[in-house]
Amino acid sequence: GDFDAMNTIIKPIVGILFMGIAMAMAVKFWPRAINTYILPRLPKKRGEAKVSSDDEGLFLIMMAILITYGTITHFLGTHLWGCFIAGMSFACLDPPNHKGHTHHVWVRQTKRMTSWMIRIFFAATVAFSIPIDQLLSFEAFWK
Repeated sequence: GDFDAMNTIIKPIVGILFMGIAMAMAVKFWPRAINTYILPRLPKKRGEAKVSSDDEGLFLIMMAILITYGTITHFLGTHLWGCFIAGMSFACLDPPNHKGHTHHVWVRQTKRMTSWMIRIFFAATVAFSIPIDQLLSFEAFWK
């Protein structure tokens, strides 16, 4: 095939620059912007709520950054790169007295979807690869 300078040189360099900028933002910008400016301005829920308005706001920001970074890196070659960078963006976000809180918010909000996606993945890969006549045969039940 032909050598494509855009896909071989330019896009990887732009991706590395984007990752460097995103790393700097993860350390300097996102913790201050989210903890100091965005979350304190959200209206608080009244009474006892299972999920606080801060956690809802944090999860919305997580999803927005995930989709944005995934879209940007999709055009640079792979969306998975953006998903990694988005996750990295929240590594420095936890306040000192709440270590692991950001991870806890992500897991709590995505656990149902994750369990269903795992089931669908299993069904689409392993379960559908077994022929029905062999699966429902006498030998399969007897063994």
